[in-house]
Amino acid sequence: MKTLSLLALLPLCAAAAPMSDRVSSAELNNRRQSPSPLSQLEQNTGEEIKVVRPAEQSLINQSIILSDGLNWTLVPKGAVLHLPADHSARVGTKPIGNLLPWKDFLTLNHAWITSEEVSIRQAEGVQALDEKRTAHWSKQDKVIVAVHLGGPISVAAPTPSTATASTR
Repeated sequence: MKTLSLLALLPLCAAAAPMSDRVSSAELNNRRQSPSPLSQLEQNTGEEIKVVRPAEQSLINQSIILSDGLNWTLVPKGAVLHLPADHSARVGTKPIGNLLPWKDFLTLNHAWITSEEVSIRQAEGVQALDEKRTAHWSKQDKVIVAVHLGGPISVAAPTPSTATASTR
């Protein structure tokens, strides 16, 4: 049965598009002498194109530096939820040493820094942070950084209108 179906398709395959003819030497010479399509593209004038960025749009200006003296990392402004006085010298300092990704920095410095998972609604300021958790932070001797799905995120303070709307 399979053989019959293959034999039935054989005339269709034979009627496929014919192969193109070879290019003659005269046509090949004409193609070589005609201008290249790349030559029609806009040529670089050698001048550098300057990219204008607003001064306030700097990653460093929009972040807080956390440093342990050997390594440092960046977190968004507003991500530090609790800062004990003992660790204030480690936050907002000049970067010293190696820049590490957040997760690596947190792993190396878990003795003085911890994270608090927040929802997007809490980060936007639509929903207030849990009062029991915030009361517990004052007893902590660690820097507490807000994270969402493991990455640092800034937290906006809830506005009075959104705080009352979220409790309804």
